[in-house]
Amino acid sequence: MFNRVRGPESFPNGISPRGFNTDLPLELRELLEQQAGSTAPVAEAGDSDWPVSIYVPASYEENYAYPLVVWFHDSGCHEGQVESVIESISRQNYCGLGIQGNLALADGGSFGWNTDLLEYGKTPLCDLLGVTIRRLRRAFHIHSERIFLAGFGAGADVALSQLALMPDWYAGAVLFNPDCQQSVVDTLTACSLRNKSLLWTVSETASNEQLAHNVEVVQLARLAGAEPEVRVTDTALDPESSDIRFVDHWLLSKMATQSYV
Repeated sequence: MFNRVRGPESFPNGISPRGFNTDLPLELRELLEQQAGSTAPVAEAGDSDWPVSIYVPASYEENYAYPLVVWFHDSGCHEGQVESVIESISRQNYCGLGIQGNLALADGGSFGWNTDLLEYGKTPLCDLLGVTIRRLRRAFHIHSERIFLAGFGAGADVALSQLALMPDWYAGAVLFNPDCQQSVVDTLTACSLRNKSLLWTVSETASNEQLAHNVEVVQLARLAGAEPEVRVTDTALDPESSDIRFVDHWLLSKMATQSYV
């Protein structure tokens, strides 16, 4: 399965993707070339191609440096969800990158996450994600200091883990009802999230165990130096609906008040 671009009519009129096309070269091949030079065996990259979906606004302006929202779907969905998620936040303010889960589910059309081993092939997700974002920045005008991770459920766990692993890459994260699995706890115990902003939602309908896990991970995030803003909702938010429109205001407020390094 190959990488693909999604968005309003794929590329809106006026976009001049600099060297970018819908059949992206393998991220792993580029990573191997960077690490080992041209001697890296191309055949080893074949099994590690991974699908992503890229969203650009219909009113894309090449002279504007767009914030980027990297979306990690919940179990039972796929990377194409990024289009409806970004449009639910704002149809014009952000570019989006949707990441497919690394665990194929039985129905063949949806995916989950193996959060204990966040790899594609034998390559860590954080490495592939870094390569993809660099390539995306060469194709579109992305603000390098305004890259936010976001996810729902198991995807929120992945988003938080990636922020903990590579905090210098990202400005913060938006976490909708994270599962807060043990893998997240393990990652947060040895990281620094100093001055990283987190928007965190928890549903009143969550089980007592789920609420306890969230409390524990919020405390760990604070100990790591993050600044989590927790919002309790009546029910779990639908990330493809107007329920998440408030995220736009939160993101814009962080971009207006914080300096990113």
